[in-house]
Amino acid sequence: MAYRGLAGTRMAVWSCVVATSRLPVAMAPLAFVFLDREVTGGYTRGAMMAAAYTAAEAVGAPLLGARLRSRPFRREIAVGLGVSSVFLAAVALVPAAPAPVAVALAAVAGAAGAAAPGALRSMVADLVPAKDLNSALSWESSLNMAVWAAAPALVATVASGWSATVPFLVAAVAALAGAAGVCLLPEKTGRPEPAGRRRGTAGPLASAWRIYLTSAAAMYLLATVELALPALLEQRDRPLAYSGPLLTGFALAGILGGLLYGLRTWPGGPERHSVLLLYATVAVTSAMAAAPSVGTLGALLLLAGLCQAVVLVARNLSLQRALPTSLHPVGYSLQYAGSGIGYGISASATGFLLAHVPPSTTVLIAAGVTLALTTAALPGRTHRRRDRTTRPGTGARVGEPGGRRS
Repeated sequence: MAYRGLAGTRMAVWSCVVATSRLPVAMAPLAFVFLDREVTGGYTRGAMMAAAYTAAEAVGAPLLGARLRSRPFRREIAVGLGVSSVFLAAVALVPAAPAPVAVALAAVAGAAGAAAPGALRSMVADLVPAKDLNSALSWESSLNMAVWAAAPALVATVASGWSATVPFLVAAVAALAGAAGVCLLPEKTGRPEPAGRRRGTAGPLASAWRIYLTSAAAMYLLATVELALPALLEQRDRPLAYSGPLLTGFALAGILGGLLYGLRTWPGGPERHSVLLLYATVAVTSAMAAAPSVGTLGALLLLAGLCQAVVLVARNLSLQRALPTSLHPVGYSLQYAGSGIGYGISASATGFLLAHVPPSTTVLIAAGVTLALTTAALPGRTHRRRDRTTRPGTGARVGEPGGRRS
């Protein structure tokens, strides 16, 4: 069984930390939209807070990720998530704060925990045998998709049933739980080389630029789908509460797509898969702008989720193969930053466009931008770097897909 090697107490704790640390990130965009709708009756302020949150993540991820080369992983993750928890709670306590203050609170909440995803992804190499590393990365991707599946429904249900401030309290508790859980994990032991041996890292990191750009393109489109969906429903005279179940279906389809992708080794390689399926996602998203009914819109979202799942898993596998192990923490943080940049720019653009053009036009513009970014990543190939260490009993190098991936 593909996941048999992942069974164990440490992996269970790690999985809980991944889920709780990612839940605030998954909840935040839609939560900001509902908060703005409740406080001001509009969407623009919420989109700007979402943009500040994700843009701050983009800045914080590489800066805090670089700190991990010389500092303990557990302490850095715990402190970051703790600070994020405090500022998420502050958003709930002062929902009608002036716009500059609200945007600042969102930005600090996003930046503080930005190193956690890359750090946790790097830590998993110490928790499982080398032969199960690809399975662990695929499991992490599926776990993230599961969190994104639960978060929209959670936000929509809680915000509609109680108050738009409650999702931020839930997110604060989740971040605090992640900070506590990481202290139960062993410290990262695969320490990078000493400072005197850190030369030559810029070149390998820069060689993976196509992966970072593809990540930005994927998240640019995802941000528009999330933030414009309530307005798209309103354009069709449908309740805003439908956005929660629709986005949950999108994420559930992503989980299924990720599992299907891991059933076998597909020809072409993960980098090519991420580009091709991103093109497919663009095509499906474009069709959403003209969807005549909620049922058609839901079906297109399911198909987009299947395609998006392959993009998410394949880009992680691509980066794993492209960089040496010592650069994985920084590389994953740069990838996360690329995703945050794409999401943040899209959130700002979506907020602006929704105030000036119909939601359907906003979706089409986002699809066109994603198409251009994906095409820009086509020339050439990312240079691959593999560790020389071989997996016990397989003869395959660590970081290479071997056999069935999941």
